[in-house]
Amino acid sequence: MLRCMYDSDPADVEEVGWARFVTEAWMEIFAGYESMTGIRALGRRWSDLLQAGLDCPQEVADLLVRAEVIQREDRDLMTIRDPGQLLAAMDEVLADMGADLAEMAEISPADRDRLLASHHDLRAILRATYPEF
Repeated sequence: MLRCMYDSDPADVEEVGWARFVTEAWMEIFAGYESMTGIRALGRRWSDLLQAGLDCPQEVADLLVRAEVIQREDRDLMTIRDPGQLLAAMDEVLADMGADLAEMAEISPADRDRLLASHHDLRAILRATYPEF
């Protein structure tokens, strides 16, 4: 089960269901970029998505968010105004997080396989729900 999440409670995932929770979290991230929400708030939203979507500890989610959202100055998703392009850019961030998962020394080999499978499932549900990217 999840440890704690920033803006959500693990019971929220159980109550609304995994698929609905992650798709709503994805749209909260999208809305955050469109409304120019601060990077810290966006980071918390990404972390919530990862914790629920991958069933990973907050520490792993935070490392991924730090590497691919906070420290990636080359990504400027807040300036993208086309919704399809923004969703595609968000998907690229998520894809890069999967590549990071494959190489993280903080994750045991057994957990890595589970997390990579969960990452695949997370991207699949988001792509099926939002086919515009």
